[in-house]
Amino acid sequence: MPQLRRYQQGFTLVELVTVIVILGVLATSITSFLRFGTKSSTDAADREALISTARFVVERLNREVRHALPNSIRTIGDNNQCLEFVPIDKSAIYLDIPVAPEAPSNSVKVVMLEDLLKATTKYVSVYALNSNDIYATSSGVIETFASVNNSRDKQVPSTINFASNILFNTESPTSRLYFIEPPVSYCVESKSIFRYQGYGFGNYVSSGLPSVSATTSRVLMAEDIANYSTSDNVAPFRTFPATLQRNGLALTRFKFARNLEEVVFNNEIQVPNVP
Repeated sequence: MPQLRRYQQGFTLVELVTVIVILGVLATSITSFLRFGTKSSTDAADREALISTARFVVERLNREVRHALPNSIRTIGDNNQCLEFVPIDKSAIYLDIPVAPEAPSNSVKVVMLEDLLKATTKYVSVYALNSNDIYATSSGVIETFASVNNSRDKQVPSTINFASNILFNTESPTSRLYFIEPPVSYCVESKSIFRYQGYGFGNYVSSGLPSVSATTSRVLMAEDIANYSTSDNVAPFRTFPATLQRNGLALTRFKFARNLEEVVFNNEIQVPNVP
């Protein structure tokens, strides 16, 4: 019988090395592609997170500043790191107020809306022309009231009662009176933005920041702020007083940075002369 020849099947060393090299090239290409896709996804997520954070704090600040007492907006702290303003609760039309040389009075008649005042509303303001008069509460522009007898009827005057006799500096050309709350501040500290409320008038630490006490609310509004950690150090807040041609302005510049992603928000807020 003829003998069958047996053939050994397998790879040569050259073929094995060739396959290994090809697989290595393919693995390197696929890894690079996956790494690029993962990095793009991470960068997009960081950018979206920064934009969401920036939009939140900017929109919140816009809403609050637009309802601030006219001429109350100012910057405080080192390098203008805080924007301070006085929120308006309600406005009213007064019938008469005591103004020198008239005799002082402990009450004022006003025509006001039916809505009740907030529990934090403790002051009234008449014709505030600059921030210095507003934050110096003894200036005859800001007065603390004791109670309000609200008639809840626009046809019947309401009465604002004061603990003692008071005198205002001057009449308002439109007989407008504002019920106001204590000041509020937005401050850039390190890499965060905080909102201060409840510290009252004139309560600040040596650096100019609002003083923190048991009654002070200090709320974190945003993180990853880069205004004070980069070479192009620019003040985050600037203010411009109202003129005959325009309302008061507050300019904000926030730079947010995370993992080499940067988003800069430049915002202009107009403060109406009336609410």
